[in-house]
Amino acid sequence: MRERSLVVCCAFVVLVLATGCLGTFAAEQPSSDHSLYLENHGNESATFDITVVRTATNETVHDQSYVLDPEEDREVYNTNESISDGIETVAFRWAAANETGTVEITTNDCYGNAYVTIREDGTAESTYSIC
Repeated sequence: MRERSLVVCCAFVVLVLATGCLGTFAAEQPSSDHSLYLENHGNESATFDITVVRTATNETVHDQSYVLDPEEDREVYNTNESISDGIETVAFRWAAANETGTVEITTNDCYGNAYVTIREDGTAESTYSIC
């Protein structure tokens, strides 16, 4: 009886592993498709200075300024442009509305997109989505 229980248990473990039920965590799955969006919810045109840096190599892969009209939103960068596979950390450095900041995301399934926003009161903020 004990041997049969052991065989059944081992068969169950093999089945679970083979079907992927245990799987891997989202943080362990590469995903190079993450965008940086700029949003201007203010009542004046705004300039956003954006620098994108691959953290591991300190390589600047994007450095550009953008002017957005009031109520304009725009995608300005996607990590697919510089990272084709694997998991890396990318820093989105920004300056807008006399403020500066950095948003770091990792190119895995757990992270989503990053946003730099001019709020209605004219101040700037940045955020990102994560699971």
